[in-house]
Amino acid sequence: MKPNWQAFATLLLSALAFSGTTDAVEGGLVHTNAIRTIDLRSLPAVTEQIGVVVQNVRDSKAIKTFTVYIPHTKADRLAKVTVHERKSGAELQVSKMDNEHLKTPLSPQPIEYRATFLQPLQPGEKISLNIDCVYLNTIEPRPKVVEQTGDQTWLWKDDARLLWAYPIHKEKTVVRTNGEIKSYSQIKESSKDGKSVTFGPFIGGESPNAPVEVRFRDNREQLEAMTHRREYFVSHWSNDLNILEHYALRNRAPALDAFDKVKQTMSRFMKARDNFVKTLLVKVPADAREMYVVDEIGNVSTSSVTSRQRLNGDAFKVMQLKPRYPLAGQWNYTWWHGYSVPLSNYLRVNRNHHALRVPFIGSIVGSASQNEEIPLTAINTYNTAVSKYELRITLPEGATNVDVRVPFDVDSIRQRPQSYYFDSSGRTVVVVEHANVAPSAVDAHVLVTYDYSMLSLWQKPLVIAFVVFALFALTSLGSRMQLGLAAKPALTAKKTQ
Repeated sequence: MKPNWQAFATLLLSALAFSGTTDAVEGGLVHTNAIRTIDLRSLPAVTEQIGVVVQNVRDSKAIKTFTVYIPHTKADRLAKVTVHERKSGAELQVSKMDNEHLKTPLSPQPIEYRATFLQPLQPGEKISLNIDCVYLNTIEPRPKVVEQTGDQTWLWKDDARLLWAYPIHKEKTVVRTNGEIKSYSQIKESSKDGKSVTFGPFIGGESPNAPVEVRFRDNREQLEAMTHRREYFVSHWSNDLNILEHYALRNRAPALDAFDKVKQTMSRFMKARDNFVKTLLVKVPADAREMYVVDEIGNVSTSSVTSRQRLNGDAFKVMQLKPRYPLAGQWNYTWWHGYSVPLSNYLRVNRNHHALRVPFIGSIVGSASQNEEIPLTAINTYNTAVSKYELRITLPEGATNVDVRVPFDVDSIRQRPQSYYFDSSGRTVVVVEHANVAPSAVDAHVLVTYDYSMLSLWQKPLVIAFVVFALFALTSLGSRMQLGLAAKPALTAKKTQ
């Protein structure tokens, strides 16, 4: 019989978790029951919610922290991890840990996160927790190539059992989809009910871990922003906040076996379904002005902006982009667009102290609808996952004591100098980088505080005035200088004899 090295590695990692030196890996916790729910109804984001009952089985010592493992196979697609108390709904503080003690020769180490209980868990006490993990682009099309009007079928696959830091008495996994389930792994502990599949329950260590999969149909649009850069330019003189967004977009749908322009045109007139993304909807502030779109290859044939709209109390405008060639499966599309808004709507001033509060990221929605008019409610649809994101905020020249606050952990925050036209000392540019942006980040804001005096406000005009005056003085001085050769004195007449 072939040995199950994956299950053995899981048991070994669990054993190592009890041999550490901190409360989280010292042992004493037991999972009495765990239910994992995989939600595939909001693709391309996959939400994994784990409801678990944790008990402190120590005799006398309370436990302050709880460890969550993220398998290395999914770590590079992880967007967000949160832990809540089920009864009160209170969120626990979660920190990513240095897990050097988990290295083993049998398997790459998992990523360790540690949640701190609001109150230490006393001996014999139980607590119910909800662990929410959001992953991006973890499912793949199967088959990878289809016809233009063929159904999109997707494959989800993972381990049947979770990787735990503590012993588990009972667990099961429920997978929920939005469309018809075509097939799923037929293991002993599996069942299907409509659009959901259940694996388990698994009791203790009786059932070995095994990979499972679910193949299902979902014809909705799925886009990936491979790179997305959003830039803010702050101008106090003109009371202007200029916003510029760069996109490199990809349609995650299955690739086409062959592109038929005639069939694509016929489907447009017959209002038939196909796998092309025809319209891109960009949500912009209601006070946006001077909007523009730049496309290097000239693929944008139509662009328009709606008037001020209001939905659920939110006022906004919608910029609609219609590519000349619709975006088929696995096709890429790059462009950038920009607009301006009044700076006073986003900036608060207290003497020399300034506080700038701006959205962390913008939203974009892809639509495969054949209709010319897209429903307004479509703007709040999530179907674009951002894999690599960069935020830049360029502050005015002379800004000092810059501080940046983001409401969640990001990969990096740094500041660098940047010089533009007529700058004398350069400006401060705040750069925030983050991979796998969670859908909830659309509602998040970044707060940048800085000091900016009246002298700094007049710095550039004074420098420009000085340069103009210096040029004028040099020109005036130069006009009075004799730069050529001196003229020869006139020769006197020769003396007569």
